[in-house]
Amino acid sequence: MKKVKSRSGKAGLPPGSLVGVGDISKGVSKITLFTFNNDVYEEKQLITIGDLQLPDPSTRISWLDIDGLDDDKVVTQTGERFNLHPLLLEDVLNTDHRPKVEEYQDTLFVVVKMLSLDEETGGIENEQVSFVLGKGYLLSFQDKPGDILDPIRDRIRHKLGRVRKSGADYLLYALLDVIVDNYFLIVEELGKRIEALERKVTVRPTSDDLHTMQELRGMLITVSRYVAPTRELAGRLNTIQSELFDKSTRRYINDLQDHTVYISETIGTLRDMLASLENTYHALLNLRSGQVIKVLTIISSIFIPLTFIVGVYGMNFDNMPELRWHFGYYTVMAFMAVVAVAMLIWFRVKKWL
Repeated sequence: MKKVKSRSGKAGLPPGSLVGVGDISKGVSKITLFTFNNDVYEEKQLITIGDLQLPDPSTRISWLDIDGLDDDKVVTQTGERFNLHPLLLEDVLNTDHRPKVEEYQDTLFVVVKMLSLDEETGGIENEQVSFVLGKGYLLSFQDKPGDILDPIRDRIRHKLGRVRKSGADYLLYALLDVIVDNYFLIVEELGKRIEALERKVTVRPTSDDLHTMQELRGMLITVSRYVAPTRELAGRLNTIQSELFDKSTRRYINDLQDHTVYISETIGTLRDMLASLENTYHALLNLRSGQVIKVLTIISSIFIPLTFIVGVYGMNFDNMPELRWHFGYYTVMAFMAVVAVAMLIWFRVKKWL
């Protein structure tokens, strides 16, 4: 399978060509098969898709979880095994897709972005996850190993919640719900960073704070870029007319849509906070600059008459009787001190200090 970094690398290729687009992980694909119902659970690690044996969909639900898309045989064999459309497989390998949902003859194809915070850099990483919902089964494709879906796996293993009692459509909802819930965690973390930055800026703003604001704004834009189409995706799932979705599951999909709406509104609020914080930052910098200029201006204003007095008595004229006074030096210094104090009092009365 050929791999390109951007969609321009696919120019000229026929539709349905299996060409990986984006940062597809390097390494062997990990294939895990979960089969379960309310009473029975089984988990297997498969070497190839050829080892796949699905139970009767009327008795058990099957979840084929594929981590890593570097092996083209896994994607090709999965497509052949489940009779998937070539355009669907092409979209699975195109890891820079925006979240979406598409209907095929007997399957439902869902693409969503799984976001996470990089512990080292503090930035946001995204990973595409593709789901194929069929009658009694669910396929999931991830381009990188490791994810945030372990809570669902644990629910299946330990018979927690409704997953084991429900169908493949509810399993799809549960996986989407975990991904969207992680959006909450990221948005809350960004909110905490903005609040901490706000406290810092109001005490003592620095030039690094403006750079931090730009980084936070970029991260909010990144999250919003994926939340907005996920919101559309949830709305589409809520209204789609498909036999693969049970009526009881649609209620949960509606709740999922509400979550995405709330996240979108929270992102908008945080962006407004950042804009207000940036205005406050510039206002405080201008205030500090104005205070510095005011202090320098007051100092200059005090020294202008003092400099004039010193300049007058610094002239080398013979007919300057004060130069020969015994207490002339002390008198001039005292007079200069009186002038400086008088000006300070005047500035205070005028509330310039």
